[in-house]
Amino acid sequence: MDKVYDALRSVAKSTVPDRTLALLNRGVVEFNRLATESPFGEDGPALLVHCCHHRSGTVWFTRVLSTVARQYGLHFQGASQDALTSSTEVFLQDHSRIDRSALSPYRGSHMIRDPRDMVVSGYHYHLWTEEEWAHRPRETYDGKSFREALNSVGKKQGMMLEMERFCEEDLQDMLRWNYDDPAFLELTYEEVIADEASHFEALFEHYGFHDEAVEVGLEAARYYSFQNLSGRDFGEVEEESHLRSGRTSQWEAHFDDELKARFKEMAGDAVVRLGYEESSDW
Repeated sequence: MDKVYDALRSVAKSTVPDRTLALLNRGVVEFNRLATESPFGEDGPALLVHCCHHRSGTVWFTRVLSTVARQYGLHFQGASQDALTSSTEVFLQDHSRIDRSALSPYRGSHMIRDPRDMVVSGYHYHLWTEEEWAHRPRETYDGKSFREALNSVGKKQGMMLEMERFCEEDLQDMLRWNYDDPAFLELTYEEVIADEASHFEALFEHYGFHDEAVEVGLEAARYYSFQNLSGRDFGEVEEESHLRSGRTSQWEAHFDDELKARFKEMAGDAVVRLGYEESSDW
């Protein structure tokens, strides 16, 4: 059913205005809401929340969670919290910037990734991204956009630029996060990518899904797995793709001694605090 929906949606995106497509999607959600039972074994939370960080599986989880939401007629929204609508039941925040006290009763999940791999992934992605912020001229880059700045220098200098941006922005979101909230299931990209089935099962069980809904969620996760969507094994690179390689510990092939030193200078003990190293001697 969802494979058919995706095929139709890909055709519609090139032929149907965005507003019309949004209305059609809402119609599918409302129909499924009437035609299916709740995914929750008992009374579920008012809101499911998934928080993540740029280049840490955001597109992957958006696809999985929006599909599951649509299957059960739940309203999915990926947005900043100040844009959250009262009808939203599945909320994805891609910078993990939330005020928990202002949310409806929730159950959630949060995923991080090795910050060094996020630098590598971000560098390659931002060379070609069409995201609006990356095309905005900045004084920092002498009037160039971030994408233009990356493409105007060599790989090593580009990695430095990406590292500086990441450490000032995304890394701070990761370090500010409250990792002690039992309502949130904490995940790492590395663990999930190594065993998707068991971690997505734990995710949907944490959300309070009944057994059948867990299986529906697992089917969506299988469909959106790296290998299934890309047709490649982990580590096989395709540039200018959201699914560039999927490999963990990519930084080891890209960070020379100078890049390592610069990262340590800018990030401090972040990789230790986040559980990726036991000491700063890496």
